Amino acid sequence: MAPLVSSGPGAATPTMNMPSTALLNSAPQNSSSLTLSGTNGYSIHGDRVILSASEISSHRSADNLSGSLSLELWALDRPYFGGDFDGVALAGVQIGRVQGQHLLVNNQYDLPFTAPGAGTWILTLMLREWEGQGFVTRDHVQFAQPYVVERKAAAAVQAQADNVITVNFAAAEPPVDRRLSLNEASRAEIAAIKGVSKKLAEAIVAARPLASTADLLAVKGMGPKLLEKIRTLVRL
Repeated sequence: MAPLVSSGPGAATPTMNMPSTALLNSAPQNSSSLTLSGTNGYSIHGDRVILSASEISSHRSADNLSGSLSLELWALDRPYFGGDFDGVALAGVQIGRVQGQHLLVNNQYDLPFTAPGAGTWILTLMLREWEGQGFVTRDHVQFAQPYVVERKAAAAVQAQADNVITVNFAAAEPPVDRRLSLNEASRAEIAAIKGVSKKLAEAIVAARPLASTADLLAVKGMGPKLLEKIRTLVRL
């Protein structure tokens, strides 16, 4: 079992008895306070944690009944001095209400534990009271022993020879220009182009060699509109 981490006079481990209610024996120092006193601690066992608080006291007037109380263990990244805070809730339990001038003794709770992420944390036991719209921290115990969570090392990935696939890429061949060459095609091949008559095909063959588009446009019967229609089908 994990050792009890405690704060307060003595190092005795509280018993597993259910909490009981008792009258305060001394006059309150703060008539509006709810306090944690005696030996307070926690003991982590895998995914469970035991929270211990020797005394949870109400120093309010005898006719005052507290709001619902919650005992919570938090992981904080900096010391807590009261007020608002940011942290990770590790465990918690609602323990009911306490009458003024009374205390709960031998409080011990076995609870589910949620571990914080990697880092060095300050664990803090908080006594909190419901005030209608949320819980307000009334007292807290901060443990001197830091709680360290190591960052998990990344799993080493080793390539196995059997799992290596080598792909050889052949040199890509240049694209083939499949347009009909007007300088090399026969009269019949040119005449087979849609929109080109046999007479125009004969004129194109007669005008060869064609060095430019201007030479092609100079052929009788070849106009800009027809050239635009067959541009994707022919080349010089």
